[in-house]
Formats: sequence, structure tokens, C-alpha cells
Amino acid sequence: MGTLKRILTYPLWQTGGITFTLLGFIKFLLILGLGVFFLRYFRRRAERFFIGRFQASASAINSLTTLIYYALLVILLLVALSSAGLNLTQVGLIFGALGVGIGFGLQTITSNFISGIILLTEGSLRVGDLVELEDGTLGVVKEINMRSTVLRTFDGQDLIVPNSEFVSKRISTWTYEDDWRRIHIPFGVAYGSDPELVKRVVTEAARKVPLTQEDADHPLQVWFTGFGDSALEFSLAVWIRQSQAKRALTGIKSDYYYAIHRALIEAGIEIPFPQRDLHLKSLSGEAIRNLKTLVGGGHG
Repeated sequence: MGTLKRILTYPLWQTGGITFTLLGFIKFLLILGLGVFFLRYFRRRAERFFIGRFQASASAINSLTTLIYYALLVILLLVALSSAGLNLTQVGLIFGALGVGIGFGLQTITSNFISGIILLTEGSLRVGDLVELEDGTLGVVKEINMRSTVLRTFDGQDLIVPNSEFVSKRISTWTYEDDWRRIHIPFGVAYGSDPELVKRVVTEAARKVPLTQEDADHPLQVWFTGFGDSALEFSLAVWIRQSQAKRALTGIKSDYYYAIHRALIEAGIEIPFPQRDLHLKSLSGEAIRNLKTLVGGGHG
């Protein structure tokens, strides 16, 4: 027994008045291991309790239990260190010395973690929402985790986006409160076309597209937007329900362009192409002779 006691209490490492022994190390691992096991069990029971007792969203309950879990985990770590023979004052000094360096290293992780809690508790971003990032990336929210959010793009890519992106930057969401969205489809027709006829033809064509939705608050409109270099310019403003579309904006616009093109051709309305007039002020003698040769050759 004496030999075992000497082995267990033999100093493995000494620094700054702190002595680490095998016994202390065993105590630390035992308390920490059992404590983490019970904390995880407590977390699962707490989630079931709050879900059954309170009418709160699963995301909010998950955030609350996560906060409690990590707070208790910090306390457990301090208790485990104290049981290993470390004075809590000394532990505080160690954490204080390491805090600055660790803080810089974990700054991004901490920011994303806190941002994840904000997203889950606020409810400003939910699974299934269609969002557009600042760089134009469009995708559906697939998962919201504590560190990152997974977006599924319409090209089949899964993007792992740090949560801080959704808190510190401007994000466009297509499904925040309702899914009514207006799309603008610019197009042009040749000069000489009747604008009223164009309006009537395009309106009828747009209403035949299955995605089109219309009511008193969301009317379908065709605007005459200006006189272009080669065309009378119009814009179709049409409303859709994004939850029914489930496609990228490019594909949705394509449906309307197909319908507009077909309707204009059937109505005999010309779709213009760019035209340019070339005015020649002066030509060299050689250029004139070459032109005459070309013209003469053409007639011949």
C-alpha cells in the first residue's frame, strides 16, 4: 500500500507552485468523464421537458439547453481541476495568462457560436428559408448548427456558411414573412409596334405560365419603360409564390421569356435586333476604287 501511495502521489510535474500527481490526474479524468456523461444526459432530459411543458420552438429550446450545458461544463472543469489538487486561485491565474492568446485564436469560433445562438433564438432564419448572400449565392437553408449554417443551392451544392455571415452582413431572404415575390422581365419590340397590343399580348402570355400568381394586392403589370436605340422597351412585372417555385431565379425568368417570345411571334410583333447606320465622310482614292471593284464584281 505504501508503494502504491508513493506512486500515486509522486510529483509528475511541478510549475509555479502547482504539483501534478498521478492521483490528481486520475481524479481529474474520472470527475470530468462522469460529469460530461451526466451533463449530456441532463441536456437530453431538459430538452424533452421543455418541449413537453412549454409551447416554444425546438430551435429556441435547443439554444437554451446548449447555453446551460456549456455553463455547467465550465463549472465541471473547475471542479475537476480543483479535485486534482489545483488551487482555484492558481487556476484563475493560469486561465488569465492563457486567456489572451486563446481568445485571439478562438475569436472567430466564438463569434460564430454566439451568432448561431442568436439565429436560433431570434428565428430570423429558419430551415427551409430561401436566402441570398451578399455575393449573389442563392440557396435553401438545410441546417442551422451552432457554428455554421448549411445552404443547398439550386445547382446541388451544399455550402457551409459561418453563422457570423448571417449576423454581421446583409442577407436577402425570399421567405421571411410571406413568399410573394415580384419578378421583372425586361424585353423590347420593334419600332412601329402598337404598345397597347404588346401589353395585351404579353399579359395574356404571362397569365398562362403556371407560376404566375395574381390578386388585388399583387397585380400583373406590363410597363412601357422607354425608347431604346433599336426597340421600344417594356418590362413585365409578375408575382410568384416562391414556396411553389423551388427553382433558381434564372430558370423562372426563362419560362417567361419563352412565353413572351412565342406570344410576340404569334401576334406578328417583331422582335428587334441592334441596327447601326454607318456615315462615311471621306474616303481615299484607293478605298473608292476597291469599293467600285466590289460593287462591279457583285453585279457581274
